[in-house]
Amino acid sequence: MEKKLLIEGMSCNHCVNHVRTALTEDIKGVEVREVSLDGKYAIVNMDDSVKEEELKALIEDLGFQLIAIQ
Repeated sequence: MEKKLLIEGMSCNHCVNHVRTALTEDIKGVEVREVSLDGKYAIVNMDDSVKEEELKALIEDLGFQLIAIQ
């Protein structure tokens, strides 16, 4: 299923790459389609086994804030 993660705190392309890499490598079942610095979001495809709490914890561990999951 496709989800849009609204993320606050990304300020440069390094932040975008950090989010993209962490989502791809740290959570099984997540495929990153896009991470937007200007739009402050990430669009991912994820398996039903992935919990939203896992996404929130990962984003916050990176030093960003997950505002919402749509």
